[in-house]
Amino acid sequence: MKMKMSGIFSGTAAISIGAALLLGGCAIESPKKPVAIEQRIQSAHTPQDHQNIASEYERQAAADTAAAKAHSEMAQRYKYFTGPKGTAPGAFSSHCDNLAKLYEQAAAENRELARLHQEAAADLSTSGSRQ
Repeated sequence: MKMKMSGIFSGTAAISIGAALLLGGCAIESPKKPVAIEQRIQSAHTPQDHQNIASEYERQAAADTAAAKAHSEMAQRYKYFTGPKGTAPGAFSSHCDNLAKLYEQAAAENRELARLHQEAAADLSTSGSRQ
Protein backbone atom coordinates (compact mmCIF):
# COMPACT_ATOMS: atom_id res chain seq x y z
CA MET A 1 0.00 0.00 0.00
CA LYS A 2 1.47 3.32 -1.05
CA MET A 3 0.59 6.45 0.94
CA LYS A 4 0.86 9.91 -0.60
CA MET A 5 1.84 12.30 2.17
CA SER A 6 3.99 14.95 0.56
CA GLY A 7 1.08 17.44 0.51
CA ILE A 8 0.33 16.81 4.16
CA PHE A 9 4.00 17.23 5.09
CA SER A 10 4.23 20.50 3.19
CA GLY A 11 1.09 21.66 5.02
CA THR A 12 2.63 20.65 8.33
CA ALA A 13 5.82 22.47 7.39
CA ALA A 14 3.82 25.59 6.55
CA ILE A 15 2.09 25.38 9.92
CA SER A 16 5.44 25.03 11.67
CA ILE A 17 6.97 27.96 9.81
CA GLY A 18 3.92 30.13 10.47
CA ALA A 19 4.01 29.23 14.13
CA ALA A 20 7.70 30.04 14.40
CA LEU A 21 7.07 33.45 12.87
CA LEU A 22 4.09 34.15 15.12
CA LEU A 23 5.62 32.84 18.31
CA GLY A 24 8.61 35.14 18.38
CA GLY A 25 9.51 35.34 22.05
CA CYS A 26 6.84 32.95 23.36
CA ALA A 27 8.08 30.21 25.65
CA ILE A 28 5.95 27.49 24.04
CA GLU A 29 7.50 25.74 21.03
CA SER A 30 5.87 25.79 17.64
CA PRO A 31 3.94 22.77 16.35
CA LYS A 32 6.34 20.20 14.98
CA LYS A 33 6.39 16.79 13.44
CA PRO A 34 7.86 13.79 15.26
CA VAL A 35 11.65 13.42 15.06
CA ALA A 36 13.03 11.67 11.96
CA ILE A 37 9.52 10.78 10.85
CA GLU A 38 10.28 10.91 7.12
CA GLN A 39 12.87 8.14 7.42
CA ARG A 40 10.55 6.05 9.58
CA ILE A 41 7.74 6.43 7.04
CA GLN A 42 9.98 5.45 4.14
CA SER A 43 11.10 2.32 5.96
CA ALA A 44 7.65 1.37 7.33
CA HIS A 45 6.82 -2.09 6.02
CA THR A 46 5.01 -3.80 8.87
CA PRO A 47 1.80 -3.15 10.76
CA GLN A 48 3.88 -2.45 13.88
CA ASP A 49 5.95 0.16 12.00
CA HIS A 50 2.74 2.01 11.09
CA GLN A 51 1.30 1.64 14.59
CA ASN A 52 4.49 3.14 16.04
CA ILE A 53 4.28 6.07 13.63
CA ALA A 54 0.59 6.54 14.48
CA SER A 55 1.51 6.66 18.17
CA GLU A 56 4.07 9.38 17.50
CA TYR A 57 1.48 11.47 15.67
CA GLU A 58 -1.02 10.93 18.49
CA ARG A 59 1.55 12.11 21.06
CA GLN A 60 2.29 15.21 18.99
CA ALA A 61 -1.45 15.89 18.61
CA ALA A 62 -1.84 15.74 22.39
CA ALA A 63 1.06 18.19 22.84
CA ASP A 64 -0.45 20.53 20.22
CA THR A 65 -3.86 20.33 21.93
CA ALA A 66 -2.27 21.24 25.26
CA ALA A 67 -0.50 24.21 23.65
CA ALA A 68 -3.78 25.34 22.07
CA LYS A 69 -5.46 25.22 25.48
CA ALA A 70 -2.61 27.19 27.08
CA HIS A 71 -2.85 29.89 24.42
CA SER A 72 -6.64 30.05 24.74
CA GLU A 73 -6.23 30.57 28.48
CA MET A 74 -3.64 33.28 27.88
CA ALA A 75 -6.01 34.97 25.43
CA GLN A 76 -8.63 35.16 28.18
CA ARG A 77 -6.12 36.68 30.60
CA TYR A 78 -5.05 39.22 27.96
CA LYS A 79 -8.60 40.04 26.87
CA TYR A 80 -8.71 43.37 28.71
CA PHE A 81 -4.98 44.06 28.80
CA THR A 82 -4.19 47.26 26.91
CA GLY A 83 -0.41 46.93 26.85
CA PRO A 84 1.98 49.78 26.15
CA LYS A 85 0.68 53.11 24.91
CA GLY A 86 -0.26 52.86 21.27
CA THR A 87 -1.01 49.13 21.40
CA ALA A 88 -4.41 48.32 19.98
CA PRO A 89 -6.88 46.92 22.52
CA GLY A 90 -7.05 43.16 22.15
CA ALA A 91 -3.71 42.89 20.31
CA PHE A 92 -2.26 40.52 22.92
CA SER A 93 -5.45 38.49 23.10
CA SER A 94 -5.68 38.27 19.32
CA HIS A 95 -2.11 36.98 19.12
CA CYS A 96 -2.89 34.21 21.60
CA ASP A 97 -6.16 33.33 19.84
CA ASN A 98 -4.29 33.01 16.54
CA LEU A 99 -1.73 30.71 18.11
CA ALA A 100 -4.46 28.60 19.72
CA LYS A 101 -6.07 28.13 16.30
CA LEU A 102 -2.71 27.24 14.77
CA TYR A 103 -2.07 24.58 17.41
CA GLU A 104 -5.63 23.22 17.04
CA GLN A 105 -5.05 22.88 13.29
CA ALA A 106 -1.72 21.14 13.86
CA ALA A 107 -3.36 18.74 16.33
CA ALA A 108 -6.09 17.91 13.81
CA GLU A 109 -3.52 17.24 11.08
CA ASN A 110 -1.49 15.00 13.39
CA ARG A 111 -4.61 13.06 14.45
CA GLU A 112 -5.45 12.55 10.76
CA LEU A 113 -1.95 11.25 10.03
CA ALA A 114 -2.25 8.89 13.00
CA ARG A 115 -5.55 7.61 11.61
CA LEU A 116 -4.01 7.03 8.17
CA HIS A 117 -1.13 5.05 9.66
CA GLN A 118 -3.56 3.00 11.74
CA GLU A 119 -5.43 2.18 8.52
CA ALA A 120 -2.15 1.25 6.82
CA ALA A 121 -1.34 -1.06 9.74
CA ALA A 122 -4.77 -2.66 9.51
CA ASP A 123 -4.46 -3.11 5.74
CA LEU A 124 -1.06 -4.72 6.11
CA SER A 125 -2.34 -7.01 8.89
CA THR A 126 -5.19 -8.30 6.77
CA SER A 127 -3.33 -8.55 3.45
CA GLY A 128 0.03 -9.64 4.74
CA SER A 129 1.59 -7.53 1.98
CA ARG A 130 4.31 -4.92 2.18
CA GLN A 131 3.82 -1.17 1.83
